[in-house]
Amino acid sequence: MRASVVIGLCCLLIYNANLRAITAGDTYPARYLPFAILQYHTIFFDPIEKVAAQGRGDGAFWIVHRPGRHTFSLYPIVVPVLIAPLYIPAVAYLHLRGWSDARLDRIARVMEKLCASLIAALSASLLFLLLRRRAKASIALLLTLAYAFGTTTWVIGSQALWQHGMAELMVIGALLFLTAPCTAPRTLAAGLLFGLIAANRPPDVILAAALGICGLYWAGRRRAALLAAAAALPMLVVMVYNVRVSGNVAGGYGLLGHAQFFAHPLFEGIAGVLVSPTRGLLVFSPFLVFVVLVWRYVPRDREERNLTLAISVAVVLHILLYAKADWRGGLSWGPRYMTDLLPFLMWMLVPVVTALRGIGRVSFLIAVGVSVAIEAIGAFAYSGSIDDPIYANDRGWQYHDLRAAWHWRNAPFIASFRHGLAPADLAVPVRGSFDGIERNGRAASTIIAGEEAFAAGWALAGDATPAQVSVMIDGRQSVTASTFFDRADVRRMLPEASPSGWRIPLDTAALAPGEHHLTAFVWPFAEGEGQYLDERTLTVRKAALPNLADFRQAAARLRAHQQAPGYWLTAFTSEPRFHEPRQEMNTFLTALLVDLLDPIAANAGLNDTLQRARLHLTRQIESGGLVRYHGLPDAPGIGTLGCVITPDTDDTALVWRIAPASDRSRLTAALATIDRYRTREGLYRSWLAPRENYQCLDPGSDPNPTDIAIQMHVIMLLSQVRPPAGRALCDALRPLINDDRVWVYYRKTPLIPILRLPDLRRAGCELTLPESRMQTAIPEQQIWVSVAKLLGNSSPDPELIRTVLRELARNDFALIRMNPPLLYHNDLTASVARYYWSEDAGYALWLRLYEEYEHSPNATPHG
Repeated sequence: MRASVVIGLCCLLIYNANLRAITAGDTYPARYLPFAILQYHTIFFDPIEKVAAQGRGDGAFWIVHRPGRHTFSLYPIVVPVLIAPLYIPAVAYLHLRGWSDARLDRIARVMEKLCASLIAALSASLLFLLLRRRAKASIALLLTLAYAFGTTTWVIGSQALWQHGMAELMVIGALLFLTAPCTAPRTLAAGLLFGLIAANRPPDVILAAALGICGLYWAGRRRAALLAAAAALPMLVVMVYNVRVSGNVAGGYGLLGHAQFFAHPLFEGIAGVLVSPTRGLLVFSPFLVFVVLVWRYVPRDREERNLTLAISVAVVLHILLYAKADWRGGLSWGPRYMTDLLPFLMWMLVPVVTALRGIGRVSFLIAVGVSVAIEAIGAFAYSGSIDDPIYANDRGWQYHDLRAAWHWRNAPFIASFRHGLAPADLAVPVRGSFDGIERNGRAASTIIAGEEAFAAGWALAGDATPAQVSVMIDGRQSVTASTFFDRADVRRMLPEASPSGWRIPLDTAALAPGEHHLTAFVWPFAEGEGQYLDERTLTVRKAALPNLADFRQAAARLRAHQQAPGYWLTAFTSEPRFHEPRQEMNTFLTALLVDLLDPIAANAGLNDTLQRARLHLTRQIESGGLVRYHGLPDAPGIGTLGCVITPDTDDTALVWRIAPASDRSRLTAALATIDRYRTREGLYRSWLAPRENYQCLDPGSDPNPTDIAIQMHVIMLLSQVRPPAGRALCDALRPLINDDRVWVYYRKTPLIPILRLPDLRRAGCELTLPESRMQTAIPEQQIWVSVAKLLGNSSPDPELIRTVLRELARNDFALIRMNPPLLYHNDLTASVARYYWSEDAGYALWLRLYEEYEHSPNATPHG
């Protein structure tokens, strides 16, 4: 008994050594509901929903919303009810310090980790006692340590309140009773555990059934009825709860479950569950491969033999069940679905390990060591976002692409190792305030769509400046601040505090009229998890109708800004803000403006303007068919508005599509040159010359990159002149769409790639940009990203378009003049930074959006 206690205490210490929790939305009900149970005497989320939803509102999948009824947990209620007594000190602490949402969230995170680690440590302690009934102390200790640190017990069971940790504890408890002499109290306790195992996690009914069958033989005729009644009690209670709160005997699962969940190929699933690099049980815990030898060591004792047979059948059925499901198991470490049956496997290993000698024993010890090393990487380095590549090609419940789960580079223990140690964020207290929404320097709770507004407050991680603050709007979009300023009021209150003030601009033009919920989160560390700060409500009112006079004014400015030769000038800065810009001439902007304005040229009175622009572009085509970014080497602006620069793929493709020369032999020559700079992957490089012949270039880490927009522009050209080559390039680009290597000139501003998506669709190339790539790193540019998305939307919201138009046109287009679109930047790894802006592109985008509004079937007519 003493050894068991020592094992449990050591496990508890090691499980908490990383000073962080590894959680997911699945564990939030168990994290928060004990507070509702103890403080508000309810099993519903209603009184704590704001915190429990973590800013996601209706998008919090772990909370089930039913109109006019309580909000409740998607998952079974067993874990939060059983652990609620452990939360009594936490509730008392909150009463002592003051009950606030931020403090509740902080304490809930700590309590989740402590309770999960306590459950896992207790299961290891009891497992040792169980194994001692079959093996000597050394074997029992070895297998207990393998279970505690060489399986998902460590990274799943001990790090968050998944159902799996409680399932392990209850299975071990049930086995302890079944391997002890049968008495009435033990029969009652065993029956309750059987029922709780099934009620805690419905798929574990397989495990409960195996134990229950053995339990009936163990209890005998005298106590079989008691065992069955005890098992039925918790299941009946949970079913009554399910029916009362959800109207479905299966609870939240029954309301939101998908039939396709168990519609995956069986044999591929078996392989995925057992040997895939990302979820394979035998990959993460290779010592478990020795379980296959169990049939060489069949127990002589009849009861042990029957128990081994029953749990072996349960193991097989458990594997088959999850093989038919999406065996990846969400954003979670390793073979999570196999965690519940680990006690069975450890029980089965006892005679095998006892019999091992020589090389067999050494092999087993090595396998245990490898397992512990893998789990240690998970405990100290893994976070759920590391698994994002495994799901990158999924499309909701309709389509699951499992291929990425078979790539070794996506194995969590390999990917986590590359990321390094995860921060110990539970060791750093977060403090701060979400002061509210500011408009014109004053607090505001209601604004007109398009008005300038800021979310403001302060935050500290300990006494240090946090990595960032993020404000989530309606659980769907986030805006972030990573720069902080000194706040005198905070400094007076906390003299040791670092800069803590934050102020985040809000793109109110993109907010639909009505009430919006803004939730602030603080990241103590860049690689950690955001911690809840507070929530505010903002009401947005409709903007006025767009004005026809503004349309004419925007078109007039485009005509006025066009230079005599037919081009428009581009502004550039050395930092990602529009400050002290200088000007240059390049062919890219003129080509872009022709593309943008062509659909509306007649209505805007810009036909002659675009004709002049096309003539200018055609004149930039050299004898070999190539085009340079700054135009012809002998152009009048060379030396003042540009330099003699190396010809490039992007401008060549743009000009030949928009303003081709009559001599088609030059196009043939240009395509031949471009083909020479095609990579093995099928993409096209930027510069059309060897490195030693570069002119006026400051290359980055990749001196000749394959940027995404360049590929898009080449596809658009090839679709007209060489359709098979265009389709081949589209197919080559699609799997690399989220690769950092192709996000060279648009990493901070995805405006052009977003705008090109409809053009590509018309060219027969359907591409989808990852949502993470359709965000700007510069908050002030968010309105332009919104414009690009609206133009690419097949059915945009007229109200939203109207709001954006009014915001951009306000005060004589002040926003366009002071914060024009950032179109692209140079390679961020180059020695000198360059960011390229265009006021004229802003007017062109406004005109296009105005035209979109005019043709919207639900638009409100203007006078």
